[in-house]
Amino acid sequence: MPSTTPSLSIPFKNQEILKSVSSARHKIEGYPKSLKLYQVTNSPFWQIHIRFGSHVITKSSKVVDLNIAEERAKSFFNQLIGFRYKPHDTDKRSVDGKSTQFTDIADKVIAFEHQRQLFGEISETTFKNFRYRVNGCLLPMFGHRDIKEINQKDIHHLITTLSDRQLGSISVSQHLQSLKKILHYALENELIYRIPLFPKIRKQFLPRGGFTTKEYLLLTKTARKLSKISTANTIPTHRNRAGGAFTRSQNVPKEMIWIIRFMVNGFMRPSDVIHIQHKHVEIIRQENTYLRLTLPETKRHKAQIVTLRPAVRVYEKLKKYMDRIGLASQEDYLFLPQIKNRKIVGPLLSVHFNKILSESNLKTGPLGQSRSLYSLRHTAIMFRLLYGQGIDLLTLARNSRTSVQMIEQFYASNLTAEMNIQLLQSKRTAIGRN
Repeated sequence: MPSTTPSLSIPFKNQEILKSVSSARHKIEGYPKSLKLYQVTNSPFWQIHIRFGSHVITKSSKVVDLNIAEERAKSFFNQLIGFRYKPHDTDKRSVDGKSTQFTDIADKVIAFEHQRQLFGEISETTFKNFRYRVNGCLLPMFGHRDIKEINQKDIHHLITTLSDRQLGSISVSQHLQSLKKILHYALENELIYRIPLFPKIRKQFLPRGGFTTKEYLLLTKTARKLSKISTANTIPTHRNRAGGAFTRSQNVPKEMIWIIRFMVNGFMRPSDVIHIQHKHVEIIRQENTYLRLTLPETKRHKAQIVTLRPAVRVYEKLKKYMDRIGLASQEDYLFLPQIKNRKIVGPLLSVHFNKILSESNLKTGPLGQSRSLYSLRHTAIMFRLLYGQGIDLLTLARNSRTSVQMIEQFYASNLTAEMNIQLLQSKRTAIGRN
């Protein structure tokens, strides 16, 4: 009987049970005694515990409700059973000694994609998203199956399951692409001799929710107001601190005002903003005044970004402020430089920006889009399309480190002719007339 531990959506490791387990324990009727729920100090969530042979597996249920936690524990146990106890018909599950079980092939594809990520062929985010889709959806559905048996009916069942989870068309398409990647691997290694037909999923793109000029001004005013509100002293715990900075219980940092203005005048992504250091910024004062940003590569884009003039004033104010507190060296980050773990800066900025959106009643866009920090980038590009004199999409796309297709598809899709009525009605100036 195989004794390998499966790979699920949340990787679990062999570990000792924490010594800080409280007296709150709960056994689940109808399941092995080793499957139980317990709580630890400093965490409101129920923890799941299960012993498989010599392996002790624990994971958080991520819920405080005991009934929901019990259902998650049962689901987790059933997934383990599905992976651990596999049929042993090696004749049906091998080709020339090679396993044709879906879970074995999926593991090899994950390892292959990881190598591609290490060599820089794909980004770390792309690899993690692929692994998440495989472990979280494809393995629970197909893990126990022989890959030779997967047919078009199974693919339609996958689409139905994802649709029932209320996933959008883009997310459904991405799951299908992940499944197709595994099937292609099996085809290339002669484990199967054909790939079932995949139905075409019509992708529905919703334009990103940007802000109007009035909404942009309201955002900056709200950010300034919230940054001045004093908060009561709160005892720091793991639930309200991130890297030494308060999250939900603290007032909005003063940097949020500058971040809003900086992004709207700088075209960068939130992932760019959190990694900008002073050494990446150069002030250019020539015929035009602007910042030249030489940023680390993101989404395979290495081009420099040049900002609008207002971004220069924002940067000068920011640097002057940071210089007073000793955080303006070349190696210091522009925003929240006191947090050295930059992975938590993005979520932290999102928490504060959501406070500003909620206070301004701007959380939802006119087409029902859920606005976020990324909407500031959308606003920057939209403002150039609306108010930039004769700007072409290629120049805008390169400076925004994206493609013309992406601008047309996501950013300019909700432009109306009336928004640029002056350009439509403009006339060329006569040349050569006396």
